[in-house]
Amino acid sequence: MARRGSGQAWWLGVDIGGTRTKLGVVTDDGVVHGSRVAETTHQPFSEIWELILGYAESAIADRGRKGMRGAGVAAPGIVDPRFGVRNLPGKVLGIEDFPLRERLEAALGVPVRCVNDGAAATLAEWRFGAARGCDDVVGLTLGTGLGAGVILGGRMLESRHLAVGNSFGHVTIEVGGRTCLCGNLGCAETLVSANALVGRMREYVARKVPSLITERYEQHPANLSLSALTAALGEGDRVAVEIMDAFRRDLGATVVTAIHAYDPQMVVLAGGPMAAAEHFLPQVQTYVDTYSFRYPKDRIIPVVRAERSDHAGVLGAVARTMQAVDGASSPSAGPRRKQPDPTPDEPQDHSRRRPS
Repeated sequence: MARRGSGQAWWLGVDIGGTRTKLGVVTDDGVVHGSRVAETTHQPFSEIWELILGYAESAIADRGRKGMRGAGVAAPGIVDPRFGVRNLPGKVLGIEDFPLRERLEAALGVPVRCVNDGAAATLAEWRFGAARGCDDVVGLTLGTGLGAGVILGGRMLESRHLAVGNSFGHVTIEVGGRTCLCGNLGCAETLVSANALVGRMREYVARKVPSLITERYEQHPANLSLSALTAALGEGDRVAVEIMDAFRRDLGATVVTAIHAYDPQMVVLAGGPMAAAEHFLPQVQTYVDTYSFRYPKDRIIPVVRAERSDHAGVLGAVARTMQAVDGASSPSAGPRRKQPDPTPDEPQDHSRRRPS
């Protein structure tokens, strides 16, 4: 009896997070098969490594080694695509300086690449989702922090220092603002991340400002959430309106800054707050249309909701390896226009030029 998917090309995708590790088999059309989510909070990387190997062995037994084309790994922190995680203080113990790419290639016998998780989310939309067909894309993920990824000229923006584009959450939006975990003041992620949005609510509650949010928190202390905010907003609560107005403004300013930095065709937003996108996305688009400096002056740069958030890390990790394999086989390979690149898999230094 033939194995399931026997002969069909497939890729292994891994998304390592601070609390969960997600795994899946991805086919060329971007469909994720046999996905698995494992709670890995406080687990050392040695245990996560065994989880990855075990899942890979099961996938190979199920689908056949012959069809396996490669594997990709998404992880937080500063990630070297040809090595693994170079800098990730405190989140996943033991992952820093572990030669992840080398060890996984040795175990599986296929090409492997690693990618920052924010960049992975952008790659997922570029190859399989909302930004398919675009050559220049910025992706922002509103999570516990603010993840980011940048694609220019159809290629992931990378440099010898590894964090180009991925650190966009740490651009200064509010001079003299809150201290960020990175040590900077007024970073975008202190204003527009999911955690920052809940933090705004907590400030009002701590001061006992009369509002539906404060009232419901006192009844149910766990009720500081996006759904609590949108419920209060729907009832016209003044505090909820103030919080959402500030969030719209700061997110708009963040997106405009990204546009001025990278001149994308599209900006894709992902993360938990996008469940309430109808409350802020139209206003963010208006802010961008009003304040972004662009040419032609009437050019619309759409700010859109991500389509592949359900498997963003897994798909983006695979997309990074697909890009490497496409480039190795043919500089013009891939889903978009020809992108000549004599060394397609080496990190590119875009500090002095923009792709032509």
